[in-house]
Amino acid sequence: MNEMTVKGKLVDAKRLLNELFDQDARPSIRWLRQQTKAKAIPFIRIGHLVFFDVDMVRTALAGKNLVGARHLNAS
Repeated sequence: MNEMTVKGKLVDAKRLLNELFDQDARPSIRWLRQQTKAKAIPFIRIGHLVFFDVDMVRTALAGKNLVGARHLNAS
């Protein structure tokens, strides 16, 4: 079984998007559901309800999608 430690409060999908993204940059609930279905972000299922730990999702998104700057060689 997966060992997962939840440190923060669990929130629903709408609250997760509000916590993670600015209003002008916020993706849709549909995008979040697709990410959940693809298991690209961590979630907790209790019966048919799905909850998220904001810090865990933030860490997962940063780990998978963070793009570093290019290092230009000074020649």
